Amino acid sequence: MGEFEGLITAAVPSIEALIPPDPAAELGRYEPQRWNGRHEHGTPARRALDRFPELTAERLFGALELGVAELTLTAPADVVAGLRPIPAGSSFSIVSANGQSALKKPVDLVAAVHPGAIELITEQVRSTAALLDLSEADGDEAAVAARHGAAHLALAVATATAVLRAIGTPIATDPAAIVGIAIGVTALLLPEIPKPPAYGRALLEKRRGEYTGSYWSANAPVFDHEFLFVEEPSHSWADFAATGLVAAVNTGFAVRTGTAEGTVPVSVRVTLDVPGGPEISHWDEVAEVSFTAEKGDAKLGRGGMPPWPGEFRVRAHARGRDGDDDERYELLIWPAPHSEPVVHRKTDRVGHLLRGEPAPEVRVAPEAGFRWLAKLLEVAATITVATGLDVDDVVDEFEEDAIAVEIDGGVIVIENNNYRGSQRDVLERLSRNGKAASHYWNVNRLTRLSFARDGEVVSAQEVLNQTEFGDDQEVLAALDGLDFTDFRHLDAKGITAVVRFTGAVIPEDDVRAAIDELFSTL
Repeated sequence: MGEFEGLITAAVPSIEALIPPDPAAELGRYEPQRWNGRHEHGTPARRALDRFPELTAERLFGALELGVAELTLTAPADVVAGLRPIPAGSSFSIVSANGQSALKKPVDLVAAVHPGAIELITEQVRSTAALLDLSEADGDEAAVAARHGAAHLALAVATATAVLRAIGTPIATDPAAIVGIAIGVTALLLPEIPKPPAYGRALLEKRRGEYTGSYWSANAPVFDHEFLFVEEPSHSWADFAATGLVAAVNTGFAVRTGTAEGTVPVSVRVTLDVPGGPEISHWDEVAEVSFTAEKGDAKLGRGGMPPWPGEFRVRAHARGRDGDDDERYELLIWPAPHSEPVVHRKTDRVGHLLRGEPAPEVRVAPEAGFRWLAKLLEVAATITVATGLDVDDVVDEFEEDAIAVEIDGGVIVIENNNYRGSQRDVLERLSRNGKAASHYWNVNRLTRLSFARDGEVVSAQEVLNQTEFGDDQEVLAALDGLDFTDFRHLDAKGITAVVRFTGAVIPEDDVRAAIDELFSTL
């Protein structure tokens, strides 16, 4: 260690003691933001001062100003031998913006009057920083960050003081210039300097203490029939034989999809508590496996794993893998010791085949033929079918934006985000020559499935989770095989019941064209 380095490091503890812990911690964990497009000028340290939070810089200056004025450090002559003030009679100007920090103009004056001084200070701090021993730094994350920030700022203050005092001009010895240069140099260099050994553990404890779980939704990218939830993509092969759905891979897990390429909707919940029994009623397959997080930063969409490494458990839920147009997934993740894979529900063909089990027969759901119509209208609509009437007989019952299409023996009326067809008096009139039925749904998932015959409503009720629909035999026949306790394709099921009850045949091409025309006018 040279004479100058010894002088500087000896002064660090007394200067460090002046620095408050909160701004010191902010400095210690500081990461510069990306350039915001403003014009930047001056030395790298001056630009770093520009980017550093101004209020924090002012707090640090306030804490150090009086102490810096009392420092007697002076660099040996050989350290500053290469610095010369600008020649007498030279002219220069300093541009100062309104509201500019009190630190920046003095720094600019030093740069203008004493070229090279700030660069010299920067290089001296860079070379001397390795002499700081912070191996004893301990405590929580804020304490370790504060020690890191305060020690390096103290080093920069000592260096700037010694160099600028050796120059000796009033501009150079201004405490605002000394502290401003020191903050800029520290903000410039500190992101490159490793934090104390205790910081990693302290940060992990902080992140654990702050984490309470999370929930989010994403569209997961699918390649070769699977999507990954991992820290680092790898070429490890996922073996789905145990569960038919989910398998651990390096740094995370993979989920087997029905979709070959594209995206699938996934909802994810991470909890710190062990969950209760699985919810299986709305899913085709439910299985869980253990996996290892190496760092704890696996991401899927905008959300991610708990921010620490360790053993975790994932319970994966899937539906629609056999070619359903409502394929989707749900993931439940929590910390847990390693345990064997478990399959809670297995009903789809994909899962059976992957597990090496006899696949169940292909079953076409009774509502499959009307999923297209429900999907076209999607958010809120009413589908009404009336027999024994034509378009002219029904148009006065509906708003102008409803569309009516003639079908064999009757008419179908489609309302986008309206519900006239679900009203009792309307259905009574529409059924005066035979039958009428309607299914209504809205954005809040309220529904109403109604049946009328010969001018009388025989059944009308909400359908979600409904199992009892009265004792009218034609209504019961229309509902046969439709499971309203399963919310999947609920509106297609309601439309199916309407069509069955009225005996209608829906001309898909005509109805699609009419809906396209309706939406084009909105």
